[in-house]
Amino acid sequence: MTQIQLPTATAPTALPVPQSASKTSLADALPTDAEPTHLLHFEPLAYQGAGLDIPCDPQGRVGLDALGDKLRNDYFFARALIGRLFDKPTVKQAMPMMHA
Repeated sequence: MTQIQLPTATAPTALPVPQSASKTSLADALPTDAEPTHLLHFEPLAYQGAGLDIPCDPQGRVGLDALGDKLRNDYFFARALIGRLFDKPTVKQAMPMMHA
């Protein structure tokens, strides 16, 4: 009977972080008291469903630390159900608030 030699497993090595990588998180970069200028819009696939809008920057990046618990959970829910309940999200410009 011949024995088969299995390769030994090695731990993956960490990739080096580029020197130009910014260490500022999106939540730190976006002021918390500023009105959002853009929204990440999740359009429902079903006609009767309601869409979901999440505040984001012009590139569609969401500052998770700046969101409240409910909105953060809604965001994760919508992301998890892309293709099932929601279409791919789009970035749209937020309507400015009307102050009296």
